[in-house]
Amino acid sequence: MKKNQILIIFILLFCNILYISSAIVILPTNPLLHYVGRIDNTQSTNGEYYAFAWSGCQIIMNITGVSEISAVLNSQQTNWFDIYINGDLYQQPFNVTLSPPLQQQIKIATNLDSKEIYKVIVSKRTEAEFGEVRFYGFVVDNPNFTLFQYSPPTGRKFEFIGDSIATGYGDMGKAPCPFTESTENVDVSFAAVIANELGGEMNMAAWEGKGVIKNYGSSTPTSTQTLPDLYPYILPLSDNSSIWNPKNFVPDVLVIALGSNDYTDPPYPTQQEFESTFISFLKTVLLGYLPSQPKLFFICGVMIGDPVTCTYTENVSNIFNGTYIDMPNIQDSSDDFGCYGHPTVIAHAHMASIAIPIIKQVMNWE
Repeated sequence: MKKNQILIIFILLFCNILYISSAIVILPTNPLLHYVGRIDNTQSTNGEYYAFAWSGCQIIMNITGVSEISAVLNSQQTNWFDIYINGDLYQQPFNVTLSPPLQQQIKIATNLDSKEIYKVIVSKRTEAEFGEVRFYGFVVDNPNFTLFQYSPPTGRKFEFIGDSIATGYGDMGKAPCPFTESTENVDVSFAAVIANELGGEMNMAAWEGKGVIKNYGSSTPTSTQTLPDLYPYILPLSDNSSIWNPKNFVPDVLVIALGSNDYTDPPYPTQQEFESTFISFLKTVLLGYLPSQPKLFFICGVMIGDPVTCTYTENVSNIFNGTYIDMPNIQDSSDDFGCYGHPTVIAHAHMASIAIPIIKQVMNWE
């Protein structure tokens, strides 16, 4: 390769734009791309890709000068995504099925007006259970595009810690139905509705079947690989060195909806085991945010096997001077039951409608 060719490639990489066989690629390292959620930018030595796994991770860009946009990704297992353009859901969701080192180029927007500015959001619907996703960049059809800095609408930040209810497990189905990845959509879960309605960004650490101290289906009163065990990691299934830095996203509001799996089936953990583990976990979480301290909200009542779950959860809430939000009887009609008895989109909207005015009041948000 000639020296001048090498120089051209270096300049293009430096500008975070790469031309590959006539394709124009906006690299993940481009500073005008905005990321929401737990993103690992250390997995590739040259910034070739960024990696993420948890529900609700988003890639956002403001762009003009293009008529088509594609995303280049791969995934350990099948993961599903929504596309939002200028705030509206765009076409159908897509899934990523090719695993590394293969790459899947997916056309996410077509027939755009090159004179218009578009806010494009790629949002991960499925949870960390389905493995790591790698993002290699956006492919556009015009080298004369322009990116604009994205600014969140309010600066408000929400963190949600939970289980399958928070992830939107089965919320796109109607009972009776088996769970598949396509029936899970965190973007319409109570958590996303709360964050969107209040103009905030969402960071989620939630996983179906996980508990505070006991996971669903465990034959013993305590388990390994509980939510507190998985919480520290950006890529919990693929890289135990990918430790999340809590300073990267300090929430104003921390919502905890965890514990329903601990008391689904016997043998149960004792009250002391549950509460002490819960308290220790949350103390560790809050320590990472010092000197900032988010307001804590505890939600309980949906899909509860034993009522003691909510009694114990409220006890923990009181320790932290949190706000306890009781949600009994959320699923009171057939329209409220999705796959495996989980809340549907309708039930999630009901949950959010209860929580939003309480959060607004506590936070003194108009």
